[in-house]
Amino acid sequence: MKLSFDKLTWSGRYLDHDDVRYFDYSASGFCFVMKGKKAEAVFLSDAENWSEENKAVLGIFITEGTETGIGAIPDEPNFRLTLSSAETRCTLFDSPVEKTVCVRVMKFSEAAFGYAGLKEVEIDGDTANTVVEPVETTTESRGVNFDKLNHPLKLEFIGDSITCGYGIEGVWEKDTFTTQQERPDKAYAFLTAKALGADVQLCSWSGIGLISNYVDPETVNLPDTHWLMQANWPYTDKWLSLRLGLEPEVWEPKGRFEPDVVIIHLGTNDISWVRGIEDRRLGYVAQLRQLIEAVHRRSPEAAILCCLGIMGEALNDSVKEAVELFKKDFPKVRAEALAFNQQLESDGIGADWHPSAVTHKKAAEKLGSALSYFFNL
Repeated sequence: MKLSFDKLTWSGRYLDHDDVRYFDYSASGFCFVMKGKKAEAVFLSDAENWSEENKAVLGIFITEGTETGIGAIPDEPNFRLTLSSAETRCTLFDSPVEKTVCVRVMKFSEAAFGYAGLKEVEIDGDTANTVVEPVETTTESRGVNFDKLNHPLKLEFIGDSITCGYGIEGVWEKDTFTTQQERPDKAYAFLTAKALGADVQLCSWSGIGLISNYVDPETVNLPDTHWLMQANWPYTDKWLSLRLGLEPEVWEPKGRFEPDVVIIHLGTNDISWVRGIEDRRLGYVAQLRQLIEAVHRRSPEAAILCCLGIMGEALNDSVKEAVELFKKDFPKVRAEALAFNQQLESDGIGADWHPSAVTHKKAAEKLGSALSYFFNL
């Protein structure tokens, strides 16, 4: 029995083209509940364009029962799948006896590297009906009424490598980065959503900034502006569209994923260019303030939280400044800033000096507390 895409529950942004559904951003993917013995899927990727270290990687989670919520996702996958060919057929689930299971496929690697597309899913059995109970949350914080939700809380994250879970399973000064080390489900963003029982969508890209992507502070004297977030975030998957020869599709959240809170975590890479120079710092503040407004105009009912600091605190005050400038023009919008503390070597450091799983857990706890305080989630 082949399952149509609408029989699957999707997470993250996805792009449909030529009967393939592409899911490319970190932690994006799908799940389904089945009663049967076997499930297989066919995935597409651009494996020929990438070295083995940068091919697309998927995590496959199998849990018994019908629970599909984020809280039911185990800490570790049953197995990982590297998409090493243009087309890969994979057995997702195989049992000698009939079982009722939830099968979940999550993209571990990020959109900057090998892509992932689902061509088909076929099961030996039948799909099981599941009902996701709505989460009702009444919030009232600092005089602002957060409307009663009749759906699970939805969090959107706009970020860089930290949000992708870059290097979590690597070790600083020992490992060089590979997509095999990326674990978005162990990163602060996903962990925060999991703790709150929230649906989550990530738009994240390693090395990306608002006035400059990462540059070597010791050797580079020009900003890298070829792929900044404000030119990328509005689209479903701009880089994928360009690889497929398509005009980039503007992401339309209405009816697909309308966030209740948007969390922006950008500035870590800009620090490499700002270098304490005031006019550059002011440029960063201006661009962050403009992105906050763009987020608000696209999702006018959403609260907005901007945060920074895990890999450098130099622009933490600038984040707060950008938020305050935005609130002067939009005083009724729920917008706040949160400063993270820089990672500690005693908590371990991942590949390329990125935060460890311990650091991400601490950041998730702080972010969850901040969301609860600011918006009483």
